[in-house]
Amino acid sequence: MKYEELITELCEVIKETENDSISIFNNIEDISKIVDDLDMPIHKREKIEEFVSNIFGLLQRQDLHRQTLEKVVNFVCDNNNIDKSQYNFACSGKTIYAKEDSLNADELEELIKSMQ
Repeated sequence: MKYEELITELCEVIKETENDSISIFNNIEDISKIVDDLDMPIHKREKIEEFVSNIFGLLQRQDLHRQTLEKVVNFVCDNNNIDKSQYNFACSGKTIYAKEDSLNADELEELIKSMQ
């Protein structure tokens, strides 16, 4: 398998997981609205909230896996002179931790400003 074929397959997985995440989030929002309108004992409402919280945890873990795939794709492209623009995916995210792909002080300040 050529690198380009591998990247294409990984990008398909990345896009599929992004679409699944959006769908999951929208369904959870709809469930939350319905539960809010129901007349039920508090312990049952709390149990449902616990399930929803667990779903968000799983969704976050799935997103971390997607980000890992993006980093692999970026790494393969960068190290094999492959044009990433043809695959239509985001660049790997940067971390706040001290690594070569980390945010510098100016980037961190800009990120914080953009979230306010």
